[in-house]
Amino acid sequence: MSPLVSIIVPVYNTAEYVDDCIQSILSQSYKNIELILVNDGSTDGSDTVCKKYEHLPNVLYVEQRNSGVVVARRRGVEEAHGEWIMFVDSDDLLLEDGIQQLMLLSPGADIVIGRHHTNTSLLNAPCYFEWDDYLYRFFTHRLPLGPWAKLFNRELISKCSLAFEYTIPSGEDLLMNLAIANENRNRVPVCKKAVYYYRMRDTSTNHTFKYTFDYSENLCSIAESLVRESFPVDKMLKGEIDNRMAYYRQVLADNSFQGDRHHPFVKGIINRMNKAKVLRLSDRMVLGVSSRDSVRLCVFLSKFIRRIEHPALLIDDINRLKKHY
Repeated sequence: MSPLVSIIVPVYNTAEYVDDCIQSILSQSYKNIELILVNDGSTDGSDTVCKKYEHLPNVLYVEQRNSGVVVARRRGVEEAHGEWIMFVDSDDLLLEDGIQQLMLLSPGADIVIGRHHTNTSLLNAPCYFEWDDYLYRFFTHRLPLGPWAKLFNRELISKCSLAFEYTIPSGEDLLMNLAIANENRNRVPVCKKAVYYYRMRDTSTNHTFKYTFDYSENLCSIAESLVRESFPVDKMLKGEIDNRMAYYRQVLADNSFQGDRHHPFVKGIINRMNKAKVLRLSDRMVLGVSSRDSVRLCVFLSKFIRRIEHPALLIDDINRLKKHY
């Protein structure tokens, strides 16, 4: 018999979407699944929707007081019986053959990565990543940071004591993925077909939480602690720059381009660039100013400089224009 796959769906105030999510899972072409719905203290009627399905033999519905998505995922894993674990957000959908496509690549692996319907970055990826390359790509934000569209071997998650350690408001997906990927030592197959439908919602945490420099400093320090022993010093240093710059840009986006060149988080990025002896002129321009107008101007100019530093970006721009017209 084919291995059992446990699909864990944390549910919090998504009554408008969760029924479609459940239907997309139960209609999978891969049939040996169990669905675990973890209601994280919803107050909008999501519980009523979920309870419609709890009579099914392969559906388990559990409730907990509102504790956040990390605790809900951990609870789901504790309740799971499957050899494989998959996480699905309750406002998203699994595409019809999603599990089947991932399971075809699972022999000999502990993690299988797929893509969501609008993501094209994996189309040009190799057929698999070596474990350290996969870990580094996550650390440097070159892979989608969400836990969805992936299969995890349950034994791998069980060995990873830090998988559900960090119950923070945002950035928890990165930390979970880093912790699990750091435990893995097998190649990670890449499914080029879309397996997941990611729904963009303005009211989701990703769109309502605003990053600050203080928060980003703490988040990046945790991420670095998770992977530091896995890479040589010089590679780790460059990875820290990429990771921190990603969150620096997020802070600017969340705070109307208000910078702070005197903040320890910003100074830390510059110190790392100096230590690594990298020029990164496009980034240094933005890091060196504070006022909104100056930051906006430097962001605009940095786009041109980045294309001088990385001509492949200009080629991508041209290809996008060709497709558009």
